[in-house]
Amino acid sequence: MNQSCATGDAPDESFEQQFFTLLTRICRQLFLHAEHIKAAGMLSPPQLWFLKRLYDAGAPQPISFFADGVFSNLSNASQMIDRLVAEELVCRIDNPRDRRSKLVELTDEGVQRMNHAYARHQLLARELLEPLTEEERGAALSTLERVLSLFENDPNDEGPCGF
Repeated sequence: MNQSCATGDAPDESFEQQFFTLLTRICRQLFLHAEHIKAAGMLSPPQLWFLKRLYDAGAPQPISFFADGVFSNLSNASQMIDRLVAEELVCRIDNPRDRRSKLVELTDEGVQRMNHAYARHQLLARELLEPLTEEERGAALSTLERVLSLFENDPNDEGPCGF
């Protein structure tokens, strides 16, 4: 592991600089992990999130159901649905309440792959985070939730991360 950018190595860095350096490094590790998963032919984290959210809903959902959280808008959600349809993990069905719209439904293959990927994700997360105490886990979740809420409620937001 490269420690050259670790906090503590640059005592003149402000809290904000150290914080964003760590977030950037965490994002990079998540990206590398996702690339490794995709190369192995497994579901990517956004695909897993999408399928799990649909599964947890318990019924077919409109595209707008997915245009939040990981997907920022309908276009992004539609692109993910197109990829999942191509892999036969979901299908589009007619909306019985509105002839003009479609709903997204999990296929049997989608449920199988989602269950397998979710179990593997849980195992990897458990192994990775095992060294954290319960107190550290609670503090990490609380802090990350608070930071996310600050980003989501930023009236000066000009785009992703304000860039």
